[in-house]
Amino acid sequence: MKGKYMEISMQKIFECLESTVNKSILEKFQNFLKQYPDVDKWFMCSDYCIGDKNKKNDVITFVIYPYILNFDDWKKVINNLQKKDLKHTRLVSDQFCQFLNQGYCFSFSFILQKKNYFDGWKRKEAGDMLIQTYINLTENWQINTPSNAENYKEMNKKLQKLRNESRKKNFNYSLFGRMMTICFLAGYLRYLLLREQKNIKLFSWLSDRDAITNWNDEIYQTFYHIISHCIIASEQGEEYHRIQEVYLENIKEEIFYDEMNRVADYICGTFADFDYTDGSVTGDKQCKMMEDAISSNNYIIGISVEEKGVAQICHSKILRE
Repeated sequence: MKGKYMEISMQKIFECLESTVNKSILEKFQNFLKQYPDVDKWFMCSDYCIGDKNKKNDVITFVIYPYILNFDDWKKVINNLQKKDLKHTRLVSDQFCQFLNQGYCFSFSFILQKKNYFDGWKRKEAGDMLIQTYINLTENWQINTPSNAENYKEMNKKLQKLRNESRKKNFNYSLFGRMMTICFLAGYLRYLLLREQKNIKLFSWLSDRDAITNWNDEIYQTFYHIISHCIIASEQGEEYHRIQEVYLENIKEEIFYDEMNRVADYICGTFADFDYTDGSVTGDKQCKMMEDAISSNNYIIGISVEEKGVAQICHSKILRE
């Protein structure tokens, strides 16, 4: 990729993702999309388990949905299958596992190894460079794209404020790196969907509310917007203008898409619990999820993010060994 935003090895991680995804994963994703050739509205939910000492793995999960039902109907469907989040339930229903196997949604989970490619973004030097790079970008965009100058000016203000915050001794560079990782992966998946679903017009990323989304006036939205813009503009040029993004701001604790995000919660929670050294989990509900919903499911993808790149994980093979 050619844009300035590709500092701090973004170019290489993009190429690693492309190299891994554009194999059997892509075929599975394309087969999923073929079920919805006329759907031009899509949304993506996400959940994260990072830094929990009681879990085996750090995991970032995204679930992509076709807008074949309105949100109220989607909520009813998922509530009927599984009424509570994974940590608050004792049993996973057969119907919920069947739902995940039938291709109503498609998920990507990124399992972060203890040493992984994104660790560099947690360092002060990398964080400062990224913030300044994005400040420069939004300043240039105000000049080069005057029709959208006010929007880029607002982004620039938020980035300038973040730079000022970063000069304080207690600035959380680790959280900044986590935010950058999640935003980059979300931006990549937005690009992948646009590339493969030729008639898409409307898209929205509906993130779980946690430390990264509430941090510094929801600055993650600005980074996600810039990253996804740069990926798509660099790889697909004018195709960027084909997709309209719906951004949500100032969402309260009781969010309207909790039910849709519950799917990501179950997948993420199971991957976080799974011990890759011996194939074990800590409870029956995680065992049910792994065996009946995940292990041989072409609609649930696991990708290991390692120190030198990424690799697809075959969970059915691990469970057989």
